[in-house]
Amino acid sequence: MSAFWWLTLANPRLVGFRLVADALRRRGIYSEICNLPVAIGNWRAVIAPGEFRTLVALRAKQGEFMAINAVDDMEHVRTLQSLLELEAAGMAPAKQFDEIEAAVRKLYKLGRHVIVDASDVVHLAGFGGGPAGALGELADRLAYPVDLLDQQEPIPFIPVIRSDTTGHQVAMVGRLCHELGLGGALRVRTAKADRATFERILEQLRVESPDLDLIIDLQYVPDVTIQLTDRVGATIGILGEFGPFRSMSVLSGSVPPALTQTSTWEQPRTEERLWESLVRGGVVEVRLGDYGVVHPLSTTAYASKHVSMTYTCPDHWLYSRERMGDSGDEARQPRTENPRASTLRIVCRHLVESDSFSGPDFSWGDHEISEAADGRGTGLGSTNKPVAFATSHHLAYLATRTAA
Repeated sequence: MSAFWWLTLANPRLVGFRLVADALRRRGIYSEICNLPVAIGNWRAVIAPGEFRTLVALRAKQGEFMAINAVDDMEHVRTLQSLLELEAAGMAPAKQFDEIEAAVRKLYKLGRHVIVDASDVVHLAGFGGGPAGALGELADRLAYPVDLLDQQEPIPFIPVIRSDTTGHQVAMVGRLCHELGLGGALRVRTAKADRATFERILEQLRVESPDLDLIIDLQYVPDVTIQLTDRVGATIGILGEFGPFRSMSVLSGSVPPALTQTSTWEQPRTEERLWESLVRGGVVEVRLGDYGVVHPLSTTAYASKHVSMTYTCPDHWLYSRERMGDSGDEARQPRTENPRASTLRIVCRHLVESDSFSGPDFSWGDHEISEAADGRGTGLGSTNKPVAFATSHHLAYLATRTAA
């Protein structure tokens, strides 16, 4: 799929260009003259909403944000659309806002608008006041530059509305979609379509379907069955009656809520197998979506006695997990390190020595994995590092993945 690009201006005094751009877009030639993959001077190339091959849903947690902050190549966002989801039981609200604002700004500088879902924090204390709630708070933060060298224009994002949202909230998100100017994303958390529900949502949202990214969210899918594939295919067919949509993705995750083995082992990437089954069945317009390297459902954090990492490979996950202090391989570890850091080095060494390792130059995370395996690197005692390294590799994998 060829990428279409919107040009926006880093210089607010040149806003007259937008009028010209709107006229060119209406005449159908805007995308032809704006296929520029780099920022030049005052011009910034931004990928048009809906122009992506793969969707990744990431929680507003420190490990995921570390991985996003390490992305420094436009090629890693050209085909990959990020969905960031605020957490009700995650970091403090102010910290989540700080991190998600920085992530949206970072990805925008690389040319990608971000989809943001605040459904789980609606009406929670600390997540924004006023009718627009957390999404409105984030929009306000992104309306102004953080310093004189930052992007001077407001940075928009794509708000999410879920299919189980009540009428008042649907209308509010619809108004915000129009204010931000990028349309929205309709997230359907079911594999069974209800025509009446979607008629109600679209009527209250008041956003045209060509300006909506449709996300069919199956959440945890440990196995692909004929029944599941048929049900999803039927849902896509029913929802297609309300389209055409700007994009259509099937989002799922197969990482289990807890790992129970040690050493290394593999598991099929059900997400990709489900998507491939749909494509083979004739649903060629659907995009692949996954939940990164974590379980799709938010779980209560606890102090684990193990260190593990989930490594993405073509068609399978590679898990590496060790119990702290039980590996019997302490000779190569710095004596001053805590058990978590030493065990992470062993976990990384297992990955590097496997046939599935992509090499230290594949991503920031792969470089850090290689460094840790060789006895280098710092701060490895942080509980966020395994997810950060693995998510960084995962983003690079999705960005370079060849469509079936």
